[in-house]
Formats: sequence, C-alpha cells, structure tokens
Amino acid sequence: MTSLTLRLCLLSLAVSACAHVHSADSGVVSGLIVRLGRSPNPDTIVFQRSITRAGQDSSAGTRAVVLRVIDASPHARLLEVEQRFPGGGGEIVDTAVAELQTLRAVAHRSHQPARTMRFTFEGNDAAGTVASVGTARDSVIQVRQALGGPIFDSNVIDLVIAALPLHQGFTADLPFFIYERGGRVSIHVAVRERATVTFARLGPRDVWIVTVGVPGAPATVWVDTATHTPLRIRYDITARALSFTDERVTPLHG
Repeated sequence: MTSLTLRLCLLSLAVSACAHVHSADSGVVSGLIVRLGRSPNPDTIVFQRSITRAGQDSSAGTRAVVLRVIDASPHARLLEVEQRFPGGGGEIVDTAVAELQTLRAVAHRSHQPARTMRFTFEGNDAAGTVASVGTARDSVIQVRQALGGPIFDSNVIDLVIAALPLHQGFTADLPFFIYERGGRVSIHVAVRERATVTFARLGPRDVWIVTVGVPGAPATVWVDTATHTPLRIRYDITARALSFTDERVTPLHG
C-alpha cells in the first residue's frame, strides 16, 4: 500500500471512529488535561537510537517521526504520527491517529517485516486485523479487544508523557493499548526528578525525568520543561538484558 493510500485509508477510519462526537471533557482520564508541546504544523523529528548490551553501547540507526494535523470534520482535529525505525530484521512503520486535543487513540497501523496490524478504537473496543506476512502460511486474524473506555496508544507513549501536566511529585496510572497484552494496560507514570541534562546535539536542557512502568520494558522519558517535548526515551528490556535509547537530534523550535 502506498503512503498516500495509507493516509487516506487511515483518515477514512479516523473520521468513522470520530462519527460519534465526544464531549469537550472526553479526555482519556477524567480531570487530566494533556497539552501537546507543538504547533499545529507538519513536523519531522529524528531520534538517534543506541542499544546497550553488557555495558557496551552501539548505534542502531534512527527513529524518524512525522507529525501531521488532520481536519477530519468541522468538529474533529486529529494528529497523525508516522514513525519509521529499525526492527525485526528490517524496518517498522507505525502510523497512529489520535484526537489532537486529548491524544485519545482513534486508529493505528503497524507494518513490520513479519506482520501487519490495523486497529480502530471504536467506543470501548479495539477492532481490527493482525496478519502474518512473508511466510509460507500467511494468515489474517480478526481482533476485537474490550478496552473499557478511552485509551492512549502505546506507540506514541513519549508524546503522551510529554503532554502531561508534569510537576514534582506527579504520578498517574494511565491506560495504554498494547495488543500483545490483551488491549488495555494500566501503566504507572511518575516524575522522578527535575534536572539539567546535557544532550549530544541539544546541549544542556532543563528536563523532567519520568519513569513509565511498561510491563517487561520499563521506560524513562526525559521531557523538556520549556517546550513539553520528549528529548530522550530509554526502554530497559529486562528479559533480554538490554536497553535501547532514542535521543532527539532535530533542533528544538523554542
């Protein structure tokens, strides 16, 4: 499927999923206001990825993130986030669509070397397909997982964390969609500290350091306090005794 066709397909799914207009207070977590730290203009951000095994660091390519705002209807503005990064012996392309104001998940597609996944988040369910590819026995599984309410997409976890009203002592339990764990997963988020950290390309920045309890892969996110922008995210893969880190190399807008 071409990139243009994919975007049109996702836009159609997003408009359909937004057909039932949510109220102004339709955030994922009641009373929790998120604020996306960017202007509503197309943007491309690049992160340098490194992997640490047994204390040794190695470069592992880049993660490119393209953000676009979609005017789905007079009452619905959506954020499309396309990410490209190495994985599974090739390249993974994830495209997530969320409500611009709340980051509530609307649709998601993942194209991986061994499988593709398509989901729309309709009411309290995630509905879609998971297909194996490139094997002698290709298969397509129809999926419907109960979510119990609105949800964030774990594929844009760093954007969600950066959009939270972070402050010293902040904690929250947030619902994220993880297909492999049955759909809805409650993840504990906590601000560990505020500090000045020096980044390879961006120099010293004042950041919130936030811990994110992703099952099997606890994460740490460094969020710029001035721009509400994720500057670094590290996942510790406990079962494989390794970690991988993405650090922003694209200059900040402010």
